[in-house]
Amino acid sequence: MRKKNGKPSIVPGLILIFIGIVAVLNNFEAINLDWEVLWTYFILLLGLIFWLGFIFDRTKDGLIMPGTILLTYGIILNLHMRFGNIDILWPFFILGPAFGFYAMYLLGKRDRGLLIPAVILTIIGSIFLLQSYSYIRYVWPLVLVVLGVLLLLRNNRDGGGDQGKQE
Repeated sequence: MRKKNGKPSIVPGLILIFIGIVAVLNNFEAINLDWEVLWTYFILLLGLIFWLGFIFDRTKDGLIMPGTILLTYGIILNLHMRFGNIDILWPFFILGPAFGFYAMYLLGKRDRGLLIPAVILTIIGSIFLLQSYSYIRYVWPLVLVVLGVLLLLRNNRDGGGDQGKQE
């Protein structure tokens, strides 16, 4: 990393020194860090760094996607390490990129093409999320059947598609 004046930045060196000092203090038990949960905060921090990069330079909307995914995954993994409920939260690994596409659409150039993968991933992730809850897994297939029947009835009411047309 270089500053605008061409000199190297001291920030990477300071970050490494800080991490090294914290690790040494933890090894000598001067501080007690719970590494089983702490590593998830590094993922959250990386996501935040991507977002800050976008916030400070709005032309870099490509930073939104990895930032959103890392923040989503960091939250999921942190909750898992604390409470051990990944069997319910795992669909958010599918929803994380969907959130990223939505954020890129809303905060970026409003490219409608971003909504296609966002909606597809949202549908897939939501189905799996609903499937994770035992009582809801019986409801969503019935909703799909009802929606399908309604589409068929609407198609039939509108003239039955191509079958009713004569050349």
